[in-house]
Amino acid sequence: MRAIPAILALVVLLVPIPQARAESARISPIQVTLDGDRLLAAFALRDGFDRRLRGRIESGLPTSILYRIELHRDRKRWYDQRLQENTLEVTAMYDAVARVYNVHYKLDDKLIESRTVHDLKAVAEAMTQIGPLPVFQLSGLSPRWRLLLKIQAEMGSRTMLSVIPVTINTDWKDSPKFNIPP
Repeated sequence: MRAIPAILALVVLLVPIPQARAESARISPIQVTLDGDRLLAAFALRDGFDRRLRGRIESGLPTSILYRIELHRDRKRWYDQRLQENTLEVTAMYDAVARVYNVHYKLDDKLIESRTVHDLKAVAEAMTQIGPLPVFQLSGLSPRWRLLLKIQAEMGSRTMLSVIPVTINTDWKDSPKFNIPP
């Protein structure tokens, strides 16, 4: 009898942590712009601001959407080579005293911008409409390489079977391929 809880715990530990795909959430087409040796990206998260996120924000809890951004070298008929990666964390909090929402943007854990907005519609737009944002420095990369950006959004987590944590994210979205001007 005592072996059953131990076996159940072992099974739970050996099962890989699953990731749930948000059914309708997706990244819009990515717009890439070069500004000298800086790479700017603009994109939007479509259908990702759901009632769960709204409820968390309205309750006063800090609520984040995490965007994973990767720069890849495009290689024909082979796997793309990841050159650099960044994370953009967009966090919203409701200030009940001032009755405003504060939205903070962190790129690789460095605060790059803060906004104060007054309604939930503006919060949804601030958290899902990104850019143009400088995401990478391209100095030192060969101008002969074809490059592309890949972006994925993580919109929180939930539990499966009341015990197993599952992250909710979108599929990876690729930008159009581009070259660095010589």
